[in-house]
This record gives sequence, C-alpha cells and structure tokens, in this order.
Amino acid sequence: MPRSTSTDRRRGQAISFVLMALVILFFVFLWSADLHRIVAAKDDSQNAGDAAALAAARWQATSLNLMGELTILHALALAAGDEAAVSLVTNTQARLCYTGPMTAACAAQQAAMLNGVPANREFEDLVRQRATIVRKGYAASFGGAGSVFQEPYAGAWGEYAAMLDALADGGVAAGPDNAVFYTDVTGGHTLLDKGFYRAVAGRTWCWFHLHEPKLLESYTGPSWWPPLPEPFHPNFSNSEIFSLRLAPAWRPLRSFGTERELLAAAEEAGHPAPPSTLSNAWHRADQLWYVYNGAEWGRWDSLDAPFPVTGKVRPEYDYEGADVVVRLETTIERFSPETTGSNGDAILWTAAGKPFGYLDAEGRRVPPNTYGLVLPAFRDIRLMPVDASTGGAGGSFDISFRKHLAMHLAPYLRDGTSALHLGCWYCRQLVVWEDAEFRRTGVEWLKKNSGRCTVTPGGHGGDHGGSIHGH
Repeated sequence: MPRSTSTDRRRGQAISFVLMALVILFFVFLWSADLHRIVAAKDDSQNAGDAAALAAARWQATSLNLMGELTILHALALAAGDEAAVSLVTNTQARLCYTGPMTAACAAQQAAMLNGVPANREFEDLVRQRATIVRKGYAASFGGAGSVFQEPYAGAWGEYAAMLDALADGGVAAGPDNAVFYTDVTGGHTLLDKGFYRAVAGRTWCWFHLHEPKLLESYTGPSWWPPLPEPFHPNFSNSEIFSLRLAPAWRPLRSFGTERELLAAAEEAGHPAPPSTLSNAWHRADQLWYVYNGAEWGRWDSLDAPFPVTGKVRPEYDYEGADVVVRLETTIERFSPETTGSNGDAILWTAAGKPFGYLDAEGRRVPPNTYGLVLPAFRDIRLMPVDASTGGAGGSFDISFRKHLAMHLAPYLRDGTSALHLGCWYCRQLVVWEDAEFRRTGVEWLKKNSGRCTVTPGGHGGDHGGSIHGH
C-alpha cells in the first residue's frame, strides 16, 4: 500500500508538471504570435505611411508644375492681348489650388490601403465634419457679420465640400496630418503645443530651456496662462489639406525678374517664346499672378531642427514650402492576456514627403521660388524628417489631441485641474505639470545641466536633453 501511494503521488506530480508546461508553452505560443503580428503591423504601417507620403508629394509636385505651366500660358495670352484666355488661366489656377491637393489626399489613401493599412473610422468622421462645416459656410463657425469666408472662385465651397465627402467615402487610412483647417486655433500658446505635453511626460527639461525658458520658474497656476488665441484667418486661396502654400498677387510681370531670366525659364519648361512676345506682356499693368507665399517658403536654416539631420543642403534645394505629412493609426488585438487592462496595441506611424526641384539660371541651379513667380521646376520627390516638415509639431489628425483642445482646455483654464478628464493623456500631463515639486525638479536640473541642451532632431526625451521625433 505505501508503495502504491508513493507511485500515485509521483504520477500526479508528473501530470501536474506536464499540464503546467503545456500551459506555459501555450502562452509562449500566444506571445510569439502576438509579437509576430505586432512586428508585421509596424512594418505594414511604415511601408504604407512612406508610400502614402510619396504618393501625395508626387501630386503636389504635379500640381505645382501645372501651376507653372499655366503661368507661362498666362504670360503668352497677356502678350497676345487675349483677356478671355488670361481670365480662364487664372480661374484654372484658383481651382488647381484645391483640386491638386485633394487629388494628392486621395492618392495617399490608395497607397496606404494597398500596403495593408485599413481605413480609419475616426479619420473619416473628421473629414465628413469638415465637409459639413464647409458646406454650411465658415461664417457660422466664427460668428459675427464681418467674418464671411471669401470663396477663391465662384462655387468653391460647394466643390470643396463635395471633394471632402468623396475623400471620406473612399476611406481615409492616412490622415493628412499637416492640414490647416480655417477654423482651428493654431500656435501662439504653450497649451496648443504638443511638445509641451511630451516634455512634461518625458521630463525633457531641455525643451523648456529651448522653447519656454522662464515657464518652469514663473508659473503659478491655471490662472497664470493667457487666454487661448482666436482662430487664425488664413489666406483662403489654398486647400486646407496638403496646401501648395501659394498666394494670388496683383503685380506687373516685370516685378518678378529680368526678361532674360523669365525667357530662359519658359524655354526650359518647353515653352520657348520670342523675346518680343514676352516684351508685350512685360510692360502691361498689374495682373493677377500666383506666387510662392514668402512667409512659408523660407530657408531650412530658419527651422529649429536642421534639414537634413546631418550634412549641408545644396543651395538649389534650400527651401521650405509645400510638403505632406500623413498619420497612420492601427490597433492590433492581442491573443495573449493583457496586464494593463487594454485589449490591443496602438501603432502610430507618421511620414513626411516633399517635392523638390530647381530652375536653371544661366547655368546655375537656383531654388524654384527664386523669382517668386510659380514656374515649372519640380523634378523629384523625397521622404523627409517629420521634424523638418510644416506639420512637425502640429498633428491635425491626432484625434485625441483635437478632442483635448476642443473639450478640455477651456474648463481647465476656468476651473483648474478639477475640470480635467483623467482618461485623456494630455489632461494627465497637466495634472503632473500642476505639481510644484515637478517644476522645481526641472528648475534644479537646468541650473546644473542647461549647457547640455542642444537641438538634436530625432532624439528622445527622458531626464535629459534632446527633442522628440515625430514618428
């Protein structure tokens, strides 16, 4: 009897051990499957984001070149005295400032979805909301009698709303993350800068030293913040999405350069014209031309984050301006049990692309915006660092940040932290920010280490310097 009992006990222990091993192997299998799916999804997101950015940038380049071709046709029609043709050309350019970027947005969605990223319902809802606002009229968004949005051409808002609806109906997988909506409040306030919240979350004290050097020491409480700025009234000549950043300007043709320079540019673009023909247009009075918006086509050295990350930019490519930023958000549902209460992993990828080109000026390569006038010049497209793009600090399709701006900031400024929603990540950072000990820690760190604070594009935060990259 004792021997039998001992044998049974050993058999029971062996069975328990085997069952335990099987359970462990089962969970290892689930974790391995999860890891494989997450890595694959990240690869898909990167490929899809990069493809979407390049597809949109290609259409931006095409649109800018078409604008340039129309500029040359405008000059030729003006020289021939054909006012009807001049009017037709400028009207087409006004429409192209919307149809070109919206075509770019559609191309980005196709590229993203062909690379395995599904449409994002929240992105689609945001686009449809914009279509409704456009269709009903922007005046209602601002209120007041003198705030009617001027249509850049007759029927523009109806056509633009229809294009937004068509974009949403086709599926939005890659949110145009550097969109500038006319009704949005942008810039001019620390609470509108996502870099502030990231700096708080990562204790990136150098961000404060580089961007808000007095904030940690001088801040006293929610009533310290200035009021949020009013929505900015931009130039309505450009699409809100993937803007070409151009502006109509009434100027004489001769204000853009010498006859020789413009004749050379026209010849390079495949539109050679006799000098006498251009001279006929040269002496005409002010005309409506589309030009590069000087405030948005500056040099790269005006950026906090240099472009490219290392090395020197060739002079012919040393310009900001039109670019695209796309945002992809996907969620992977885990097979294995979660320890955080979440039932999925969020994957975010942002990518930026830009058209590049140059003009030939008597054997020298010069930037496309050298003369101010839009001419055919764009020859290539490239991916670029998100930090160096026009949307590096924005994130207009960051849905959680949009909700924070729309729903949480005003109550916080009025009632303090008691009005914050702790389910909102940005609200939680404000709770941390309100802790006086947190701010004192930052002040003490900077007293000893501010010399280590240098702009390092693509660097990451923590209890030290650097900047946070957009990916």
